[in-house]
Amino acid sequence: MINDQGGVNGREIEFISHDDAYGPPKTVEQTRKLIESDEALLLFNPLGTPTTMSVIKYVNAKKVPQLFIAAGGTIFGDHKTYRLSGIVC
Repeated sequence: MINDQGGVNGREIEFISHDDAYGPPKTVEQTRKLIESDEALLLFNPLGTPTTMSVIKYVNAKKVPQLFIAAGGTIFGDHKTYRLSGIVC
């Protein structure tokens, strides 16, 4: 429906998902693909503490927000260190 109305500020929304098999090395690979090849605007609902920790510095360095992190680690609430870590579920 949003895309039918021209998207958000003229930009259509495309949901892209790559399987990381819940493995941090694969998460790094797939996250780089999302950011560098797919040109993702943001990461929505990344799953897991070990996988999210494996990319958090890279994602923040690239200035890509992570919204609704689904993980138990309290580190994701440290918005001074990881200011683009978004809202933690």
